[in-house]
Amino acid sequence: MHAPEPRLPVAAPTGESTNQRATATLCQEPRSPCPMLATGFAIVFLLLMIEVALSLSQMHSMQSRLAQVVEEYSVRAALAQDMQRSSRERAIVLHAMLSSEDPFERDELLVQLRNLGSEFLTARDRIEAMALSEDERKLLRQQGELSRTAGALQYQVIDLLAEERIQEAKAILLRQAIPAQERALAVIQDLAALQQAHNRDALTATSEEFRRADRLLLILGGVTLLLSALVAGFVLHRTDAMLAALKRSNAELLDARERLEERVAERTADLRRANAKLQTEIQERRRAQRELAFIATHDDLTKLPNRALFKEHLEQGQARARRAETRLALLFIDLDGFKAINDSLGHEAGDQVLREVARRLKSRVREQDLVARLGGDEFALLLEQVHQPEDAAKVADKVIDSLSRPIAVAGDMHRIGASIGIAFYPEDARDPDGLVRLADNAMYAAKGSGKGHYRFHRAPRLTAGIDLMPFQW
Repeated sequence: MHAPEPRLPVAAPTGESTNQRATATLCQEPRSPCPMLATGFAIVFLLLMIEVALSLSQMHSMQSRLAQVVEEYSVRAALAQDMQRSSRERAIVLHAMLSSEDPFERDELLVQLRNLGSEFLTARDRIEAMALSEDERKLLRQQGELSRTAGALQYQVIDLLAEERIQEAKAILLRQAIPAQERALAVIQDLAALQQAHNRDALTATSEEFRRADRLLLILGGVTLLLSALVAGFVLHRTDAMLAALKRSNAELLDARERLEERVAERTADLRRANAKLQTEIQERRRAQRELAFIATHDDLTKLPNRALFKEHLEQGQARARRAETRLALLFIDLDGFKAINDSLGHEAGDQVLREVARRLKSRVREQDLVARLGGDEFALLLEQVHQPEDAAKVADKVIDSLSRPIAVAGDMHRIGASIGIAFYPEDARDPDGLVRLADNAMYAAKGSGKGHYRFHRAPRLTAGIDLMPFQW
């Protein structure tokens, strides 16, 4: 008999191999949860990728939109400022041309004027080439029409200046060119304000996009959490890992959202600073406009209305008197003895006397009456609603008495006087030029009768032999 062959001992299965076999066996069963687990993981992973992609896409899109809004706003604001600056500098150059007597300097200023015009047109063309709304294009067309009108008036001033017709050039500049330019500038300011409103609308739309993106991210996060919970329900031992991954994903999304909100806050702050700067510049421009209008209509020394503003008030006063059927009195004042002080003590002393005369004149009339300096030592008073000629005579007496009092000049007391001519609307003349001429003639008649007096316009009583110089604006 043969002995039985020895049998080798079989090693007992370890726990790891048992788990692997069990897992393999479980996944091979018809109702195995492994395909569902794999599907769940795939769906969760896909949703996470979509959510991250959408977050990055929204962040990039919103950053690009904010950058575009800021860039367009900055460029438009800069171009509008360039248009305002060149337009104002053209008015200053024109005024300098009128003040200059050097032909070479005028030629240089003319070249500068044309260069400023080219800068203005370049800025306007760049704005017109941008994407504008219908309202903005309408304002831009309106501004173009006003600018062409103002430009035509400015070149008319240049033509008159070339013909040495200085007074006519000044009159057109002050009464027509500057007001036309101011209207064009007002339209530019309206355009800037409209662009600012559009920028605010763009920011509002961008904020709404942010809110929609937040809602979408929240929905995707909720779906992801739900599927994660379902997958964790089928396979309990995978719950911790899935929850940890989900927490990491949510942390990344929250961090991306915080970064996005920080960028939005930074961009919003930049836009607010830009808006504040634009508001400050607009206020400075308006203040410069008011100063320019005051300089154009007032005497620089006495701060009284100048000849141009005086004529405008005279025309308006006559119109009011005609409608109300009232009387208007015009007093032409010429200082006696001023030339001696100006020649002996110098122009600074003369300027001091003129300022004191302006102060005294303003203190002797009503608030609604007008005191103007017409040039040199000539002043004018415009009195409305004068019931009797004696009322104007009383004012003339007060003026003569006030101006005859001593004036402290250079440490000494000096005396001057005043000769006044008076004319009435409608008795003496019904047009501004005629009224001015008659008051001027009456003033010369008062000086010829011994100075320090006033004279009404009474043609038969004018002193013989006095040269009655015609008044010119």
